[in-house]
Amino acid sequence: MVEKAIDTRRIKDARGKPVSLLDPYALNLLRQYQVIQEETLRRIAGEVGLGLPTWQRRAYFAAVTAFLGIWIFLFTWKAFRGSTFDTLACVLGSLGTVLFAVSAIIFWRGGQRARAKLVCAIMLKYLRCPHCGYDIRGLPTAPEDGATVCPECGCAWRLDGSQGAGDHGNG
Repeated sequence: MVEKAIDTRRIKDARGKPVSLLDPYALNLLRQYQVIQEETLRRIAGEVGLGLPTWQRRAYFAAVTAFLGIWIFLFTWKAFRGSTFDTLACVLGSLGTVLFAVSAIIFWRGGQRARAKLVCAIMLKYLRCPHCGYDIRGLPTAPEDGATVCPECGCAWRLDGSQGAGDHGNG
C-alpha cells in the first residue's frame, strides 16, 4: 500500500509508527463519551478548540479579504468603465483567483499539521493516548527508549514531552 508523502491526519508515535489521530473536539461535539469521560473530554476539547494558531487564522482572513477586495474592485471598475471587462480586469481577476486558491490550499495543509501537533500534545498532557484515547496514566515506560506503550492500541508515547509528539511522517 502506497501512502502519501505527507498525511496530515496521521502522526508518528515515539517509535516512528504512523498512526491516526483521535479528534477530541469532534468527539465532544458529537457527545461521544465512550472512550474518554465527559468532563475530561470537555476540558481537552476546550483546550484544543479549532486548533489553529492565531497567525494562521489572521493570514487566512487576510487572503480572503484580499480576494474579495480584488473582485469588488473589478466589479466597481466594470460599473464605471462600461459593460465589458477590459484586459487589466481579466488579468487581475484571474490572478486574484489563482492566488486565493493556492493560499487556501497552503493554509489548509499547514493548519492540519499545526492542529495535529496541538491535539497530540494536549492529549499527552492529559495522559491520554492520542490514537485511541486510552488512559495511559501510571503505565510503565520501556527501558530501551523511555516510551509508554498504550495497552489498548500498542502505540508508544514519550510522556516527558521530549519526543516531538505529533511529528508528521514522510512515509
